[in-house]
Amino acid sequence: MKTILVPTDFSENAFVAAEYACALADASGQKVQLLHVYIALYSGYGEEGNSVKQIKWAETESAEAMKGLIESLTKQFPAVPVEGECVKGFMIDVVTEKLKTGKNSMVIMGTKGVTNITESILGSTTYEVIKKSPVPVLVVPIDTPDFSFQRVGFFTAYDDHELDALFAFQQSLDLRPHLAMIHFFKQDEKVPEKELAHWQHKVAEAYPDWDVSYKTVPVEKADINAVTQMAKSAQLDLLIFARPHKSFFQKIFVPSLTKAVANYPTVPSLFIKT
Repeated sequence: MKTILVPTDFSENAFVAAEYACALADASGQKVQLLHVYIALYSGYGEEGNSVKQIKWAETESAEAMKGLIESLTKQFPAVPVEGECVKGFMIDVVTEKLKTGKNSMVIMGTKGVTNITESILGSTTYEVIKKSPVPVLVVPIDTPDFSFQRVGFFTAYDDHELDALFAFQQSLDLRPHLAMIHFFKQDEKVPEKELAHWQHKVAEAYPDWDVSYKTVPVEKADINAVTQMAKSAQLDLLIFARPHKSFFQKIFVPSLTKAVANYPTVPSLFIKT
């Protein structure tokens, strides 16, 4: 059985992400592995006994919070196997090591979203995980209204490497939602009709059984506002971004778009490295 890894700091953001992960695991026949990484802070000038007490306190608090989280999720999603682990260290380091085992199909993390600007330990590491993760990373905003996976938007530059991203999506989630292929182009340029026709042929050849639609959208700038507007107008439940060594957005528009979407998504967003 495939495993979805869910780092958590027990914040409200992380709880919504854990719920989303369980809903997705339920729909795709997977299990959920919760991971909490705590840091025991202590002074080298204090007594050794105090340092040990602080570490034990952190371990106990983490274990109790994890137990409560598992119980809550199990009540909501009784068909989903949910496990939890608490580890002392630094979040990005522990997550990176976990992913080296090859046991995880994806990572799901919470972030602030547009209605909550408070910081958390988890929120500050989400983008770092996206950059380093060998598996897809799904970022869930705290204000996600429901856990639907019926309409998925895939932002495309008509590059062949994106076919690999679609394959990774298929391998991570055994789902067949409607896939809306969205291509942004500069509004002072012509519609790339030949490129679109060529891309449609490639996708149909690679994934003949998928329900796919195509849309070209003229924009002044491909920033988070353009992404948000597109997601809302098309009523998309999930967004997918392929991340090659030099991404579509880096080549054409705004280099920081991935980071902006990761930190302040309006719709759950999946980042796939190709």
